[in-house]
Amino acid sequence: MAKGATSVYIDDSGIRVLSAKGRRVRKWASMPLEPGLVKHGVILNQDEVAAAVRRLWRDKKIGTGKVVAGISGINCLYRWLTLPELPSSLLAEAVRREADRVLGVPIEELYTFWQVFPSVKGETSIYLAAAPKNCVDTLILTLRKAGLNPYVMDLRTTALARTTTEPTAIIIDLQPENFDIVVKVNGIPEVMRSVPLSGEVPLEEKVSSIREEFDRAITFYNSSHVNKPIEPTVPLFVSGELAGWEDTWKLITGRWEHPVQALPAAMEASEGLPACQYATNIGLVLKEVAGNDAIAYSRVKFNALPEAYRPKRTPVSQLLFPPVLIVGIALVAYMAYLSINAVSYTSALRAEWASISQIVVSRQAEAQAQARAQTEEIEALTEQVSSREETADAFTTTFRQFAAGRDEINGDLGQINELPGTIDLLKVSGNTEAMTVTGRGADALAVFRYARQLRASGRFGLLVITDMHQEELQTGFTLLLTDGVE
Repeated sequence: MAKGATSVYIDDSGIRVLSAKGRRVRKWASMPLEPGLVKHGVILNQDEVAAAVRRLWRDKKIGTGKVVAGISGINCLYRWLTLPELPSSLLAEAVRREADRVLGVPIEELYTFWQVFPSVKGETSIYLAAAPKNCVDTLILTLRKAGLNPYVMDLRTTALARTTTEPTAIIIDLQPENFDIVVKVNGIPEVMRSVPLSGEVPLEEKVSSIREEFDRAITFYNSSHVNKPIEPTVPLFVSGELAGWEDTWKLITGRWEHPVQALPAAMEASEGLPACQYATNIGLVLKEVAGNDAIAYSRVKFNALPEAYRPKRTPVSQLLFPPVLIVGIALVAYMAYLSINAVSYTSALRAEWASISQIVVSRQAEAQAQARAQTEEIEALTEQVSSREETADAFTTTFRQFAAGRDEINGDLGQINELPGTIDLLKVSGNTEAMTVTGRGADALAVFRYARQLRASGRFGLLVITDMHQEELQTGFTLLLTDGVE
């Protein structure tokens, strides 16, 4: 039997819900929200938003209250972590410590979700995502007030990555109050950007912002993957408001020549479904209904619903309580019966008491022996815990040494990618001791300004312009950056 799922996504402009059975969409609906109820994905008025959700469920007869919920990508963080190969018992703590170190935000303010991916021998590759707790908490509490039960959650960006079976693709989704850019490579969303917008911004400014972020996303990925950059043949899919503005598609790509088209519908539906407007909801339900084919859409499959909100299993003690109570009542009744007949059976009871006393003494001796054995076992486990803590501390030291060089290069790349509007980068290569930067500027003065900016950052001991030449209307250049004067 085909599996069904219902998804709900709430952003600054409204509520969208979509239900599916297998790969076929059965029902979809939306409701606008008053300005100010939700800001940058954070629900500010839970009661009013919950009331709106209830009205939508009632008016459209959605039915089920068990939903897959989407989290806004605004202020979410994504990282690849590379750790030494570790026992599974130590992995969660190692990921938490590394996330606390690299994310730049106190780990107590975030919910983190991660997945292990294949890596080279001796290493563990972790795909990590983190969402602000206030965004997640307010969403879950609002849905519960509306009578809904979110059992699976996903980030908007990773849901968008699931809307196409193309293993490598770029997706841009524009909504009235925000837009998202996802660069998916080999089935994994590698670069994700979520940018808020004012609803009053004219179309020209929206397109300019999208083009700038799109250029930054491709440049960032290519500079980090010099040997395997994004090919010009990789398709760019647009959804949301962009799907109906074909005359703006070429403006978005800028200097990149990717083929552009509206995001194809990933599910079957009756005529009338505006699939591009419900791209996030489709990505959310595909997480549940795609089954064994889910990996064809995206290799990222973690459940972003925090552990604190997942249903708790019923303790065994609660399951056993009714039988124990019945046995207890039966024992009381039996003792009452014995008391009534105690006079006639006094002698027999005395003999039985003596036998029971011997059993009790024997059982007490056994209990004491078991207690001693448990004490010895606890002491042994305590020693093992101490040993594991020492091992964890050793791993922590190794992590920091392992990541020092990578952090330095990431910092240098971050500085190099802080581009003035008149500079385009073509290639970045090198290591912690020396890096070569190749690009184009509007003119020689723009190149000199960019060089001065890098020198003023203090990250590089020596900066030399090794080449500067005229290329049609721009000035090509090559910079050599080192960590000190040799």
